[in-house]
Amino acid sequence: MVLSTLIDNLSLIPIFQQIKMIKLRTKKFYFPSKCAPKLVQRFPSLNHIELQVFSFDHCVSIINIFLTHLKTLSYLKIDYNQDTLLDDPFSCDYIIEKRRQTFPNNIIDEQRVNVKNNGEAIEIWLS
Repeated sequence: MVLSTLIDNLSLIPIFQQIKMIKLRTKKFYFPSKCAPKLVQRFPSLNHIELQVFSFDHCVSIINIFLTHLKTLSYLKIDYNQDTLLDDPFSCDYIIEKRRQTFPNNIIDEQRVNVKNNGEAIEIWLS
């Protein structure tokens, strides 16, 4: 509720568009996956994101939204409390291909792309 009120404050949008890093990690707040499109719309310059979701299932859609909408994204960390039975689709090859499809003119250094998922958090480095 507070997040929506803050993000929808039209007078703050020019400031939001300049923010490059955001950390939304607390033990009592889970980032809702339905807020990811609005987050990228309001904060298009984000390059470093850290947040927490309830389960890895929520990570999949959030990561795909961030990968395809944030051109300057360089680091993403999502903590989650509940693992899933689904396979983790996020390999370096998957991320490189997704970025190339979305931003064909943005050259990505494949050697710098890294993914780490330890069962509690997934981290993605793009540069």
